[in-house]
Amino acid sequence: MPPDTDLASLRAEIDRIDDRLVDLLIARLAVVERIAAAKGDRAKGGLAIRPGREAAILRRLVARAAGRLPAATLVRMWRELLAATTRLQTALTVAVWAPPEAAEVWDLARDQFGSTTPFERVPSAAGALRRACEGRIAVLPMPEEGRDWWPALLEPGHRRLAAIARLPFVEAGPRPLSALALAALEPEPSADDLSLVILEAAASTNRARLAELLERGRLAPRWRGVARADGRVLHLVEVDGFHARGEPFLPSLLGGLGDQLHAATVVGAYPRPIAAEPATTPVAAQHEKA
Repeated sequence: MPPDTDLASLRAEIDRIDDRLVDLLIARLAVVERIAAAKGDRAKGGLAIRPGREAAILRRLVARAAGRLPAATLVRMWRELLAATTRLQTALTVAVWAPPEAAEVWDLARDQFGSTTPFERVPSAAGALRRACEGRIAVLPMPEEGRDWWPALLEPGHRRLAAIARLPFVEAGPRPLSALALAALEPEPSADDLSLVILEAAASTNRARLAELLERGRLAPRWRGVARADGRVLHLVEVDGFHARGEPFLPSLLGGLGDQLHAATVVGAYPRPIAAEPATTPVAAQHEKA
């Protein structure tokens, strides 16, 4: 153990660093206030969140830390900061549907949007989507068998909604559960994105054929759900890349299906989550050498 005088000196250095951190955070908040003022009336009545911009910030900071600070820890700290600065610009409320078998969705939502942000538990997926239509953010468990809430995104009343984030943003090893955040917001690219598409196909359409065409386009399709409606089969597919809503989804690629494919609708796009890597700290390095 170092002498008490050395410990006191080190603790004093920590105090000085903490003071500098607070001063820098205050300076950052001042810049955010200037941004809000520059937006003026454009920011009124809408959400101020920009998931693509936030993801770019977090990726840059994780790269700067270069493993010396665990990615999950760094992102958790900055998510709190980003949530706080967002609330300086506009009101932010999150509606969460976390059924008993997916209770972890509540924690994923709080990690993403800040522990001091107002959250509301809603009893159903329909309730969460309704809140999103009213101007809130909705967080729901990733669709899978038994959780087929996603066909509602094709209903006229929900066409304004888009998936804007996949949670968690830092994937630390195998995780049994993920979630989607939705809002009445147009997604923006972050330079490394995924898109969510609903393919409406005839009941006789071969899923393997759909997958083959998407693979041919280097989209790395991942099936998130299958549902039936009005004699058609709906396929919810996550694909690589940013695809804008309201634009035809790769008609040249899917044109070979002819009348077997009735529609292809992009229902969201969001930053690709990053994989956490073990932190490499000076102490850890010493143990490895030992």
